Amino acid sequence: MFASRRLLPKIAKSTSSTSSAVISTCIQKRNYFTRHVPEPKMMIHLSKSQDVTVDSIVLSDSHHDEKKPVILMVGWAGANPKHIDKYIKVYNDEGYRVVSLCPPCYHYSIPNSRVGFYMSPLFRAIDAKPGDFRSFAKCPIIVHSFSMNGVRGLISFWKWTEAEEKPQLRERIKGIIFDSAPSRPYGKQDATAMVISTPPIDAFERWISEQTRISVLTWFLNLRAYLQIPLLTMVPFLRSFVSIYYYLQTHIALPRDQLYLYSKADTMIKAKHVEKFIEKQKEKGNSVTAIDFVDSEHVAHIRTHPKDYRTACLNFVRHVEASYK
Repeated sequence: MFASRRLLPKIAKSTSSTSSAVISTCIQKRNYFTRHVPEPKMMIHLSKSQDVTVDSIVLSDSHHDEKKPVILMVGWAGANPKHIDKYIKVYNDEGYRVVSLCPPCYHYSIPNSRVGFYMSPLFRAIDAKPGDFRSFAKCPIIVHSFSMNGVRGLISFWKWTEAEEKPQLRERIKGIIFDSAPSRPYGKQDATAMVISTPPIDAFERWISEQTRISVLTWFLNLRAYLQIPLLTMVPFLRSFVSIYYYLQTHIALPRDQLYLYSKADTMIKAKHVEKFIEKQKEKGNSVTAIDFVDSEHVAHIRTHPKDYRTACLNFVRHVEASYK
C-alpha cells in the first residue's frame, strides 16, 4: 500500500434549517495507487430551540444550562454522519446538545491517540477547527459509544490524555452508554468491520471484491488468534496488549454510571462477552444498567425497539444530570 498525501480539513460555515451545525471538509483528488481515508471530524448538533449557525455556537448563559450534560457520540465502523441522525434527534428533541464523531477506519489493534486528538477540543472547551466549544466548559459529558469502533475512540482519547499529560480531562465523562459493545470480535466480524470502514486501494478495486478482502482478512485474523490463544491462556496479563476488549477492561477507568444496550441476536458481537464485561464493572462498584433487546441486530436496537431505546437513553441521561446538579 502506498502512502497518500492528505489535505488538512477546511472550515466552512453553514446555516441550515436542520438542527446540526456541520463543518465540511475538502475532498482530496485521489491518485491511482492510493486510497482516500478522510480525517475524523467533529460535528455540533443543537436542539431546535437554539440558533444553529456556526457563529452562534458560543451561547450566552441565558440560552443554556451550563450544568446540562452534552452527549458525545462516537460512531460504529463505516458509519456515515447521516446514519446517526436518528440518535442525535433523541437528545436534541429533549434540549440536549450533541457532539458527534465517526472514526473513519476500524482496526483490531489497540489504537493510538489520533482519534483522541480530534475529540479533545470538546474536553478542552476551546475554539478549534471543528467549532467553538467554549460554551461546553462546565457541561458534564456523557459518551454514547457504538460498537467496538466507539470503544476504540474512547481508548484513543485515553491515550491522548496520557500523551499530553492531561488525565484530569477524563473526569469530565460522567456517564457512558455502550450500544452493541464491548465484546471480543472473532475473525470474520473484525474483518467485516475493517473492510466496510476502509476504502480499497484504487488500483485494485476493479479486481478485488469486498467479499474477497473480507475472506483474506478473516483467514489472517483466524490464524493470528490460533497462534495467540495458547500464549494468552498461559499468560493472561498479555491479553490487554493485543485485545481492545481486555484493554478497556484493565486500562480504562470508566465512569460510575454505565448503560449497556445489546442483543443476543447480534451476529457481530457476542452477548456473553458484553455480560461478562458488565459483571466485571459491577465488581468494581459501578452503577450498571443493562438492557438485552433479545431480537435486534447490531447497532439496530433503535430501529427494532424505538420507544424502549429512546426511554432507556433519556432516563439514563436524566439520572446523570440529576446527580451532578
